[in-house]
Amino acid sequence: MSAYHSPVSKTRALSVAASASLLLALFVVLPGMGADEKDKEGREALYRPLGLFTEVLGLVRSNYVEPTELKSLLQGSFSGMTEAMDPFSEYIPPDKMAAFSAFEAAKEKRDVLDSGIVLARRFGFPVVVAAVAGSPAAAAGVRSDDVIEKIDGVLTRSMALWELESRLSGKAGSRVHLEVVRDGKPRHRTLDIVRASWTPAAPSAERVDGETVIRIPAFVAGTTAALKDILKPLDPTRPLVLDLRSSATGSFEEAARAAALFVPAGPLGELSGRRIETKTFRSEPGERVHESRLVVLVDSGTAGPAELFAAAVRDAGTRDAGAKLVLQDRKKTSAEDPDAPETFDPGADASDQEKEKLAVRLVGEPTVGMGFTAQVVKLASGGSLKLSVGKIRTVAGKALCPRGLQPDDRVFHGPDDAGGRLDPILQRGLRVLAESSSRAKAAA
Repeated sequence: MSAYHSPVSKTRALSVAASASLLLALFVVLPGMGADEKDKEGREALYRPLGLFTEVLGLVRSNYVEPTELKSLLQGSFSGMTEAMDPFSEYIPPDKMAAFSAFEAAKEKRDVLDSGIVLARRFGFPVVVAAVAGSPAAAAGVRSDDVIEKIDGVLTRSMALWELESRLSGKAGSRVHLEVVRDGKPRHRTLDIVRASWTPAAPSAERVDGETVIRIPAFVAGTTAALKDILKPLDPTRPLVLDLRSSATGSFEEAARAAALFVPAGPLGELSGRRIETKTFRSEPGERVHESRLVVLVDSGTAGPAELFAAAVRDAGTRDAGAKLVLQDRKKTSAEDPDAPETFDPGADASDQEKEKLAVRLVGEPTVGMGFTAQVVKLASGGSLKLSVGKIRTVAGKALCPRGLQPDDRVFHGPDDAGGRLDPILQRGLRVLAESSSRAKAAA
């Protein structure tokens, strides 16, 4: 007698197979995850969502208005899982591994040139974090917060970040055509980028309304040395404005070395994760060359190394004024609220004048939240997972990914600000510096 198999049972069989595949992927990608769930409650906490996944998958496959492919549904679930962690983790399916590996090899051999665009995903769309100063993208007029809708006529909605970077890269002299949406306006802008060899712009200084403004476009090798040369002829007791807007590339090590020029000896932050060795950033005695107030300008293009720099000088500036930094219990913070703000107790050892003299204030917009390091993990299926394995944490234990820094003085401004003639963040920063200088003189 032959057995009868209903369509429902087939659907359930496929759903069980899908959930088993997902479970296998979880344990392959994140070894030791099962070992962390020793108790019954922990096991149930893991398996209950997998049961829900099975149920949802079965309902979609049996009730959706059109037939669905199991492969595309699973790939979508893997991509959704990585996006739920942070905007920078990605799942690379097996059928795209050849293209991914070829692009990574071409980058390593410098066979292709990148255009100088730092990207993130927001609500599923590719958004420009920053066009690095000195890059072909900056020369073409690409700006922070531009939404890239098309690259060479191809819609970008479903592209992974590595695919976008691959399409933006190419041989010297070649062109890439972008269609972007800016400032939320429906009208599209078309931009042509001519690929070429380039290096990020070096730090520079200028006098604005009687104050020294130092622009730091990136934290690449040589940035600290260039800053030392700028600071050498300046009065170390005079306040400065440091402009980190659209600074989104470089290394955390260089950012820490640069921060040491402005802060006393002590901790600056750390790079830590569950599966990597913790790396602590510190400033050493004798590295400091500037000893007065700082106003640091940040915006929606301030990312990565620049965020470590900004957090380090702000935290150290408070510590230098005699403030007592209340370190929070990191395990409790991570479990309850990983983005809880740092807590400071001003203490009684520093006078108001000392606190004012050495205060560091961030002025502008919230930063991006790109304080992380990633690794590519190969899967048994033939695909890979680009996973954030370490995060930059401030001295207070606050992770700088996926949320960044909140400014002390938030600046709201409109699109283009009179065609670019106004710079409200810089003007607010200069005003904050002038007001603090006036209070310091009055207290003297």
